[in-house]
Amino acid sequence: MKKFIFVTGPSESGKSGALNYISDNYGDKIKHLKIRNIFPEVYKDSGSNKEFQEWYDDEYRDNFESLWDRYIEKADQMSGDKDVVIMDTMYGVKTIQYLYSKLGDNLGVLYIDANEKNRVMREYIRLRTDSPYSDRKADLSITVEDVIEKTRKKDEKKKRLETFEYKDLHYDMDGGIGYKAAGELFSYVIQNDGTHEEFYEKLDTFAKSICNKKVYEKK
Repeated sequence: MKKFIFVTGPSESGKSGALNYISDNYGDKIKHLKIRNIFPEVYKDSGSNKEFQEWYDDEYRDNFESLWDRYIEKADQMSGDKDVVIMDTMYGVKTIQYLYSKLGDNLGVLYIDANEKNRVMREYIRLRTDSPYSDRKADLSITVEDVIEKTRKKDEKKKRLETFEYKDLHYDMDGGIGYKAAGELFSYVIQNDGTHEEFYEKLDTFAKSICNKKVYEKK
């Protein structure tokens, strides 16, 4: 069975860079898909006459388990013959607990973290530099204080969505996973506060582990 990995973590921690690196270097076995691109395909298959957001809200409320079953089926289809599907960005403890009940050790979480100072400076430099990937131009008027404010607002939203709980997902005594449960750590946590080379080395270790039989070794 395929492995399904969800990536999460605070803003500007390096998630996009990590996924690009994994796709570029392990694309023969790992397929990167975005959650926001999978759900519209599930919506199309439903044949619903509702607008997408209304359909999603209703399905999440009334058919939660069926919605995520269809999501995994679609992710499986969209990833073709790849061994691993890696997807961003996940939040909500209820969702990952349900998926674990269905997928067991074929489910994994990659949590990429970084301290606030590094996250702020990365975003500050990014916004003051022309984008090599789009037509976005450098904003030389932006200040570090502006970025700190924006980063903290993003963090508050992610707290409400239970993003940060993913860092502390552990195996529980009932054969599931839970926030700060008593067992071993479930999520694979990478701290991205060093150099690019150090980050890539950690990503290599993770990517090689999920290409093996198990998602990754329990810690």
